[in-house]
Order: sequence, then C-alpha cells, then structure tokens
Amino acid sequence: MSRLAAHGVSIDVPAGWEAELSTQPDPAVLDSGLESSGASLVVVHAANFSLPAERGDYGSGAVEVMDRNGIFVTLVEFDPASATSRLFSHQGLPSRLAPGDFAPDQLHLSLPGQAGVQVFFHVGSRAFCLYAVIGSYSMRSVLVPELNRMLSGFSVH
Repeated sequence: MSRLAAHGVSIDVPAGWEAELSTQPDPAVLDSGLESSGASLVVVHAANFSLPAERGDYGSGAVEVMDRNGIFVTLVEFDPASATSRLFSHQGLPSRLAPGDFAPDQLHLSLPGQAGVQVFFHVGSRAFCLYAVIGSYSMRSVLVPELNRMLSGFSVH
C-alpha cells in the first residue's frame, strides 16, 4: 500500500490500484483578476486499472478503457464558497456506498453496462464531489465493496 497526501487530502492506495492527486488553481481567484494567493483545489483519481495519462476531472479518457471489472473514483474540490450551498450540505466524506446507489443514468459519459454515483459534500469550509464509476451495473454487488475498501483510505482535513 502506498499513500498520497497534499493540501489536506490523503489517500491510502491499496495494491492493484493506481491513484494520482493533483491540484489546480481555484477558478474564483483566477476570475477575480487578483494575484493567486496560492489557493488551489484538489483532484484525486483512483482506479483498479491503469490510469491513462490524459483524462478529465470526471474520468473521461479513463472510463472508456476500463473493463467490466473496473472501478474509477474521483474526488473533485470546488470553490470554498460552495461549501455553504444546499448542494454541498452533506457533512463529511462518504466512506461507504451501497450497490443501490449506482445507476446507469448517473454517468457523466454514458457507456454500455457502466453505472455511477455522484455525492456532493463539505468538510469544514471545503466543498467536494465524489464521483465513482463501476464497469458493470450487473456486478455492482461485487464491485461496490471493493470501492468501499478504497474509500476507507480517503481522508480530508
């Protein structure tokens, strides 16, 4: 197992998984025209398959290459001002998802057989979206417990 950590987000990466933690400038700071105060937002990608070098925040480029046993998860941080909005009203990083949480109509990119789930939440003054895709809706009772093992290694502080 390896560990990635930066900007108050950490992830324990189990054997057989790949993960990458990156940051991007806070768009609110960029849009303001003010000099950046070093504010950056975290994006985490993790998968139980090889992550392609080029991929979007929500997994475009990755979900197209995963097979039916594949699991892709991303944690995307939003502007801190969003943390008090109704969309992000759930407190705390979800540590367990249920097979029933996943549906084919929850995908950012609809691909045959796949299913996804999207959860918005806040931790303190930080706003996040957890988005996960499984390679087979019919195998969700097998894939979701594996995803939950990965989620148990996520931490936001």
